Amino acid sequence: MAHSAKISPTPEDLRGPNGQRAQAGADPDKRRRILAAGISLFGQKGFHEARIAEIAAAAGVAEGTVYLYFRNKEDLLAAVFDDTMDEVLAKGREIASTGGTARTRLEGLLGLHLSFLASDRSLASVFQIELRRSARLVERFSRSKLVGYFRILEGVLRDGIARGEFRGDLEPRLAVRILFGAADEILSEWLLSGESMPSADAPLLIDTLLRGFNVSPGAVAKVRTRRRKVG
Repeated sequence: MAHSAKISPTPEDLRGPNGQRAQAGADPDKRRRILAAGISLFGQKGFHEARIAEIAAAAGVAEGTVYLYFRNKEDLLAAVFDDTMDEVLAKGREIASTGGTARTRLEGLLGLHLSFLASDRSLASVFQIELRRSARLVERFSRSKLVGYFRILEGVLRDGIARGEFRGDLEPRLAVRILFGAADEILSEWLLSGESMPSADAPLLIDTLLRGFNVSPGAVAKVRTRRRKVG
């Protein structure tokens, strides 16, 4: 879920091919450029088709330089996920800690989810397609930082229940899966459709989920009145 230009250098993640940290003097800007090139090529060509030599050329570095920062291509893909999720989690915690209503905060969190990926089709392809092709990365994706995002959503839902904004028998963990699943499907459909923007934004998504599919009694009466007039 971040635009490639937003990824922040993380010196702690600068490792050599055998897992050791990159030598002193490693350039954080080179790491950022390699990550950005990786996002672009993984998104355009696919993880398996992209080559380290191509990524290095796109980043403007020698092929061997890539291995000063990442053990292999899978390590680079994992770093894209980790760096992106670090930024999403930081922004998500800021949104969740504001004093707005639970509904407003949910809109903010789902807006963050949708806009982060919709702003960069290559990054969206990495998250929605390429990451899910690796069983090891799917396991890492499911059990680590994604859980942190779920907990942020769950905290807002529980607060909404406690404040009386949401019904008392709402199951927060199930609601989190519904919220995430809906946003995830909207992004996948947008990515495959080739449309310029996703089919729904966060306010529309939250409104649909909170109000449900049932027609309110007042709306039913209006429909019946219109039908009588037409008849």
